[in-house]
Amino acid sequence: LDQINRTNVTRLKTAWTYHAGDISDGTKYFIRSAFEATPLVIDGVMYFTTPFCRLIALEAETGKELWTFDPRLDKDRRYMLFSTRGASYWSNGKDKRLFVGTLDGRLFAVDAATGKPVPSFGNDGWINMRQGVADEYPESTYALTSPVAVYRNLLITGAFTSDGDPQGPSGDVRAFDARTGKLVWRFHVVPRKGEFGNATWEGD
Repeated sequence: LDQINRTNVTRLKTAWTYHAGDISDGTKYFIRSAFEATPLVIDGVMYFTTPFCRLIALEAETGKELWTFDPRLDKDRRYMLFSTRGASYWSNGKDKRLFVGTLDGRLFAVDAATGKPVPSFGNDGWINMRQGVADEYPESTYALTSPVAVYRNLLITGAFTSDGDPQGPSGDVRAFDARTGKLVWRFHVVPRKGEFGNATWEGD
């Protein structure tokens, strides 16, 4: 970290450039795109997500592509914006996994070495995040745009939901087992009957 400072930062030069190609200007697809991902660098490998929810692994020093994972997002659906903010990393010392959410509400567990979905997680490598929170609103927005928070063996997830509709999918915070994808707990952001804070809500 002491190699780059205020005296030499203006002399830095590009070491390599990688073109992911996942761009939308509103011509082919109705929705535009924005690159908002924060890359992770772990053991010399850079992992980042693209606006189309693809996960890419590069050799950090050279920019050489190691693998890509494509969740096959339906780009003809209406989203607010093609964008994701990155992936999350989890390891128990043996398994090394990356977790990436999608704009259509899926959460994938990807093997950090191969870029393949982890079969033992959820439904052959992914879980449907809409289940249990958006069942009554199949056409409403429910997305994972930010990386999940990792605490020990838990994946703690928020959600991107519409803040302009009076009724819609729940934005509850949930925790899932990082190994199996099973739901561990759920926090109701709008308190239910008998829960703390429910009395502060009026009617429905």
